[in-house]
Amino acid sequence: MHLKALESLHMDDQHRVCVPACHRYIHSDDKTWWDDNVSAFPKGFHIPCNVLVTERIPPFPEGVRNTIIERYCPEELKASIKSSKPDEDCLIRPYLGRRRLDHGRKQRRFHAFSLRNYPLHLDQIEELQLDGALYARVMAETLARLYWIAHMDANDVEFVLAPRRHHQADIESAGARVMQSPILGDHSVWLLDFDCCRSMSQDEAGLQQAVAAFYRNDPFYPRPVRIDDRDQRLWKEFREQFLSSSAAILDPESPEAQLPGRWVALAEQRC
Repeated sequence: MHLKALESLHMDDQHRVCVPACHRYIHSDDKTWWDDNVSAFPKGFHIPCNVLVTERIPPFPEGVRNTIIERYCPEELKASIKSSKPDEDCLIRPYLGRRRLDHGRKQRRFHAFSLRNYPLHLDQIEELQLDGALYARVMAETLARLYWIAHMDANDVEFVLAPRRHHQADIESAGARVMQSPILGDHSVWLLDFDCCRSMSQDEAGLQQAVAAFYRNDPFYPRPVRIDDRDQRLWKEFREQFLSSSAAILDPESPEAQLPGRWVALAEQRC
């Protein structure tokens, strides 16, 4: 599924999302490879197992990490998070479909905080003056390509914000969109985790499957029919990009040309 996603998203130079390059698939019974590499795995890791060797997504640098910590980390945890080695692997999950209920005002007795896959909710995206509409358009185009080119339901895929590739001139990076931000610096939207994706038929059953996966996933995508006007505008951005990208992929004379509009209708009915 990872390779199918790569092919569908990188088939031309117009893609906007980054997908980690896939280097090698290691089977659990590859004794030679495991004998040579077992020492690189942490203690307690369940090995041998099937392993997909992919490109490492670059983490955000210290300056970005410190900004997130100062703004959102509980005061009593700031020092430990700043000195934490695991928290140097900072990727940000953009949650365009959820706002924090308490907007940081409600105090909790127990705190937890990690920069590894840090969930950045929509109200935080607005606070940091990040381009949520652009993220929404990238996600919409990505779904259109996964649905109508790769024929996969995008179940449980993950979007993260992370720095651009170090070698942006690489052929697989040439069309990826680089965003600028005073807070995050130059960064891109990355897509990963395809192990739960399944093939989808290009019919009503496939649409139902894709819509179910859309709502089952973490709240990366905007949601339709929200009370907040800003949320409604964000869904409109997503919907229009999804339909536009889909129209560019599908033959307008084919029966499949009706599927994108039907997917939108199903998504809006379910909300």
